[in-house]
Amino acid sequence: METTENSSAMKAWLAESPRWTTFRINKLKMFSISVLQDYLTAQGKELHTTNIPEYYFLRPDCLILGQWPEEVNLEKTGKEVIVDALCAAAVLRGAHVFAPGVMGLPVNLKLGDRIDIYGDLEGHCKRGLKVTYEGKKLHVGTGYLKMLRADLFDNGVQPSGIAIHTILPASKLPVVNETIYSKGEVLLQNLPSIVCGWVMDAQPNEHILDMCAAPGNKTTHLAEMSNDQALIIALDKTPQKAAKVRENCDIQGVTCVTAYAFDSTKCCSEEGKGINSGPPFPPNSFDKVLLDAPCSGLGQRPQLMNKMTPKMISSYKFVQRKLLAEAVKVLKVGGKLVYSTCTITVDENEGMVAWALEKFPCLKLIPAEPILGGPGLPDIGLNDEQRCIIIVLL
Repeated sequence: METTENSSAMKAWLAESPRWTTFRINKLKMFSISVLQDYLTAQGKELHTTNIPEYYFLRPDCLILGQWPEEVNLEKTGKEVIVDALCAAAVLRGAHVFAPGVMGLPVNLKLGDRIDIYGDLEGHCKRGLKVTYEGKKLHVGTGYLKMLRADLFDNGVQPSGIAIHTILPASKLPVVNETIYSKGEVLLQNLPSIVCGWVMDAQPNEHILDMCAAPGNKTTHLAEMSNDQALIIALDKTPQKAAKVRENCDIQGVTCVTAYAFDSTKCCSEEGKGINSGPPFPPNSFDKVLLDAPCSGLGQRPQLMNKMTPKMISSYKFVQRKLLAEAVKVLKVGGKLVYSTCTITVDENEGMVAWALEKFPCLKLIPAEPILGGPGLPDIGLNDEQRCIIIVLL
């Protein structure tokens, strides 16, 4: 009974939106908090309040932005627009609605109409719906219509651009993104992702490998922490992903990163010629290795709908083990390996750490600093001391 209740509580919590938005501040560029203050003040006028959301710096490179005050509300209009579950989750996090996410739009709406945004929770809404959707749905926000049906459904072309300008998500998180600043000054990034960079603690002149780097958010953070003076190699499997890392490095003003399209499960070879020659690399090449492993992603919030099967979820541990084995090979003696996921399964987290410690006796678990989350789960192969020095943070 208790297990069932815990499972239900976890599902309910995962379906909720976080109560804050996290920005990473680029230490290589100038940043002014007044830009954000002015933007929120202008938004407040639209929402009929003079009280802007609270914010604070968790660290100099991490800004935490809270929700609008409780009294901020907008009455529903009765004009419903249906978006897919992924789009709905993004709205709850403070995003506008982009055209591909719109599933249903009434025929009588006009540009500029204030509308209610609803998420399709079962994926049953057919694209182009003209009438009220009767399936399971969730109100996720309020916004202004920026595109009509003809633009979204009727011209035979994949639509793009902002279809609905969100003014107030149901979560009451502010609609703020990095575009209010000059390119590269700030980046929307989840707190656990930022913590990975802090734990890595990249320093000038270190040789660092980011094994699964795209889109490059953690990669650029490592570069910025080293004042763009580390030697960082970023790998991902496809040319498109490697290009995305390079693009983000350019935007962030980072020059110490070299990105390659390469399968990290094969990144170590006795025949490797050295870091400067590209992958594969010889053993004992890197001072630090970041393995932000491909995972089931079940820790991403809010989880409004998930179609992953148990078989799909259980498959990730096999590639994670391959990647960890390569990470151990390319890591120097005395080096630091940071393993991270954005999921909640035991096999991919505590179980993976326990497996690595047993498989590779050369590894020693050291405290993750800073520790902002709670301890790992018990009875998974880690003792109490080990559980308390890993981070479980969602």
